[in-house]
Amino acid sequence: MFVVRGICRLHDALTDAGYAAGALALFSMAAIYCYEVVTRYFLGVATDWANDTFSNLLVITIFAMVPHATRAGQHIAISLLWELVPNWRTGLKIITGIVGVAVCFFAAWMSFGENLRHIEMQLVTEQNHPLPKIWMSAWISYGFIGAALYFLRALIPGEAVRPQSWITPKRDEITGEI
Repeated sequence: MFVVRGICRLHDALTDAGYAAGALALFSMAAIYCYEVVTRYFLGVATDWANDTFSNLLVITIFAMVPHATRAGQHIAISLLWELVPNWRTGLKIITGIVGVAVCFFAAWMSFGENLRHIEMQLVTEQNHPLPKIWMSAWISYGFIGAALYFLRALIPGEAVRPQSWITPKRDEITGEI
């Protein structure tokens, strides 16, 4: 059980690091947007890199934070059946957990295949300042793998697999209570 706990804590630490990277990317997007507005409209000089950088940072922002949102239970949920038929909650939780694991692992597998293709063919983005596509597509794989693992961990009872966060340490990741 010690190995499982260690792997889960490593997963939690990587998720916290991804959250921090996503937050930094979001801050950078805001700064770039403000810089672009000032230079374009007040100084009359447009940048040729701001839009490219903004779109690249958007991928990082979204997919770096997906595992954290999944861990905290802040992913999109349609809870109509959950609320209408309370007796089905346990079964629905198991079914949606299994579907979440399957869909996220499938998306991660597809994304990983694209990552390998990007490396093999040395593909670059179609921008003013091209970058290797692997730099962006790796974040997509990271997001889906992390989310799939949190869906899987939610299906397994026990303290060893219970999610923890160093970013939101006082928050109960299962109930969301502080």
